[in-house]
Amino acid sequence: MLGKGAALRLLIVSVGLGVWMTAGTALADGGGEEIAYQVVDPDGVYLGVGDHPRSPGVMRADDVWRAIPEYKQIIADELTEEDPKYHLLMLKATERFNRALKTLAKRDAHDMLGEVGAIVATGGGPIPDVTAEMIRLVTRT
Repeated sequence: MLGKGAALRLLIVSVGLGVWMTAGTALADGGGEEIAYQVVDPDGVYLGVGDHPRSPGVMRADDVWRAIPEYKQIIADELTEEDPKYHLLMLKATERFNRALKTLAKRDAHDMLGEVGAIVATGGGPIPDVTAEMIRLVTRT
């Protein structure tokens, strides 16, 4: 379950980055066997490039958000959407999340990043879980 402000976070991420419903294929590490990737929950895609992802990654975004310092402050101070400080901190948290997405995608050549379960490998094989790396990226200053 998404916590406080989750709908706003998802809206900001979706509008800021764009959400594409895509399907694609990639060769398995062994060579000739193709692994097809399919988006089964377009609302769970945080970053997508093109129509045929070849190197997607998935994360548990709630865990990532709980690690973002500005979001932690919102929770600790029990801020609500009625508090002006909430919006400033949420904007900074969203910028931090988006920056981490873009950094990770570029550095590790992920052409799609989404929530665990939003993207599946229809031909078998796991999709890399990038949660720990996203947490590392959002917590660096």
